[in-house]
Amino acid sequence: MGDATSMKKSSQRGFTLIETLLVCAIAMVMAAMSAPLVMNITNTYRLRAAGGQYANMLQIARVRAVTADTYEPVYAKSGSLYNGNFNAFIDLNQQGGTTGTYTSTPISEAGVVFSSSVVVKSAASAPSITNLEGQFLNGASSSSVAINQNTWAGSGVAVVSFGSRGLPCVLTAAPPTNGAGTCAYSSSNNPIAFEIFLQNQNTGQWEAVTVNPAGRVREWRYDTLSTTWVALN
Repeated sequence: MGDATSMKKSSQRGFTLIETLLVCAIAMVMAAMSAPLVMNITNTYRLRAAGGQYANMLQIARVRAVTADTYEPVYAKSGSLYNGNFNAFIDLNQQGGTTGTYTSTPISEAGVVFSSSVVVKSAASAPSITNLEGQFLNGASSSSVAINQNTWAGSGVAVVSFGSRGLPCVLTAAPPTNGAGTCAYSSSNNPIAFEIFLQNQNTGQWEAVTVNPAGRVREWRYDTLSTTWVALN
């Protein structure tokens, strides 16, 4: 009788304090190990999302330039947002200027917002430019292509422009209000192309969005191990 009671009490015992502490310690170690991985995945997603949305907007601008039979500039910057909402937008209402002015009338202009950790960077600060240009220019020498020639753009602002043929073009000066001005398909007899760089400041990861002279828009990620750019589309 006494043995049966003892066995019953033994079977009803819970975890000891030591066992509970051990489980908690293991859980804390696992959480500490997984947190950096989760943050890295989150930061990568934010960079990819910014690049993908920006690339899609360039495609919209290209189509819009053809259908509206006019040039369409796309402004992009970090820091202060256009209209308090967007990092990049298509200037459908033809406000022009060196930094761009977003307006919602008469047309609600398409825009995208990046994560606060994602910034627009200059080509001069980006890695392995030669490798990238060798790929998105399809083997053409970068010296025979005019890249990022909208040099009138304000500090920290990147401007990609498409003409009515659906091809990248260069504005000889900051576009004036109401869509006047000229957007040329060549500069010094060289075709136009663009390369825009984004970087996640938390991880240092890079992404590029390129437009070749034929108007093809592509996304790229930078692989630090091989020091090369890898196509995402």
